[in-house]
Amino acid sequence: MGAVAPEFELVAPFGLPLGSAQLGGAPVALLFVPGAFTPVCTQEVLTHAALDLGVARLVVASCDSAAVLDAWRAALGVPEVEVGSDFWPHGETARAFDAFQPQRGTARRRTVLIDGDGIVRWIADSAGGVARDPEQLARAVAGLSAS
Repeated sequence: MGAVAPEFELVAPFGLPLGSAQLGGAPVALLFVPGAFTPVCTQEVLTHAALDLGVARLVVASCDSAAVLDAWRAALGVPEVEVGSDFWPHGETARAFDAFQPQRGTARRRTVLIDGDGIVRWIADSAGGVARDPEQLARAVAGLSAS
């Protein structure tokens, strides 16, 4: 924490880029999830989508394809949630944020909060199969406003 966040680029639905260049200037919470359409990841997206993060943008990142992430978002009824595919090069963004599980080929449950200046301000991990507490992210985002 306190280091400059690595440059990254995910792929949003319809092939649109979603990365450092597109998010520049706004705080962003990267919510790495292992896989779409799985019970714990689904719970996490729904609970985090309900948060009021102010000006911070929530981006759900997974090694699933952009089409799968878009279908998942639609099935959950949360079109406002930004999703980014880390499918190819496989896990490149997750690796940059030390969130890749090479033995599984998926991201692990890691949340990274990056401030508007591109500095990593908060990181939280959760064990496999254990959902993250969305209120921890809400408090971390509120801490950005206070500083």
